[in-house]
Amino acid sequence: MSKLSDYASNKVKTMKAALLKSPNELCISEVTKPQCPDGGILVKMDACAICPTDVKMLRKGQRDLVYPRILGHEVAGTITEDKSGKYSVGDRVQVWPGIACGECVACSKGMDNMCKNQGIIGFNFDGGFAEYLAVPEGNVIRNGVNVIPDNVSSEEAALTEPLACCIHAQERCSLKAGESVLIFGAGTMGQLCSESSIGKGCQSIVVEPSPERKNINATAVFDPDADLYNNVMEVTSGRGADVIMLTTPKAAIDSNLLSMAAQGGRICIFSGLNSKEPERTLDMNLIHYHELSIVGAYGCTSSSDTHALEMISSELIDVKKFIQKRVSLDDLNKGIDAVENSRVLKCVVNEF
Repeated sequence: MSKLSDYASNKVKTMKAALLKSPNELCISEVTKPQCPDGGILVKMDACAICPTDVKMLRKGQRDLVYPRILGHEVAGTITEDKSGKYSVGDRVQVWPGIACGECVACSKGMDNMCKNQGIIGFNFDGGFAEYLAVPEGNVIRNGVNVIPDNVSSEEAALTEPLACCIHAQERCSLKAGESVLIFGAGTMGQLCSESSIGKGCQSIVVEPSPERKNINATAVFDPDADLYNNVMEVTSGRGADVIMLTTPKAAIDSNLLSMAAQGGRICIFSGLNSKEPERTLDMNLIHYHELSIVGAYGCTSSSDTHALEMISSELIDVKKFIQKRVSLDDLNKGIDAVENSRVLKCVVNEF
């Protein structure tokens, strides 16, 4: 009998996992292997990418985090057991991290990332920094499990979720082909926002102070200095940006920012902000007279996740270039250190 069949028949009762017991207490431990949930699936992990939010949860916690927890929400693996009736043992799948009821008002509107009974894999449900991942029925019923096409590696599929967050933010801003997008920050999310905006036929303007992050796919890249307003106006022929995307909490949210928006422009608060920062003052008349909109974007919906994998499989976006480091589960802390200190864009755990 193959090893995959051994696990599918529940002969193995424990597994290796990275367990976060409290802030800064992350241990590689033997834990009880999860059972396949009723209506759900059990997945043998092939790849789990490290997100800066994983680093934040390790160091400081997070509003949705419940200890003890196996982190990891950018996941791809192989099904070893299926109780949903929708998949087959051996299917390679990418998993949307949300767990939704499918019945509340938010779910009925397609806003399943806002489900009032929301669960999140790697936050308040155990995630992918482990040999096995149990995916509950609340994920499967929202079509949160996507079979990975043959032309997409599991490592590439693990980057579906961060790309989906960018697609969701664009949907929140009603981004259309031919519009201009001003993106603050050229980290992984900023670059994915730029790539996906260009893929939609938009003009992408990126604001980034670090010289090593300026050689990216964008219409223009500028420093966040005193000339930024004039530079943005020059690139947009004096109109300003149709969409302003804040992919870093370091961007100043003020009236100067609003002044760079075109009439009818949309400003997206994409990155979580530091609650200890002083309150921000905005010129409400700019919002009034220019008919500006300010929207938030948190995570991604199941539909944007599916869309993201389709974009990767269609080769509209090459996510391979973002994977700059690979580590085993035993060396997870080395990967976390590389992400935390900005030595790499993405690091993927690919040995469990």
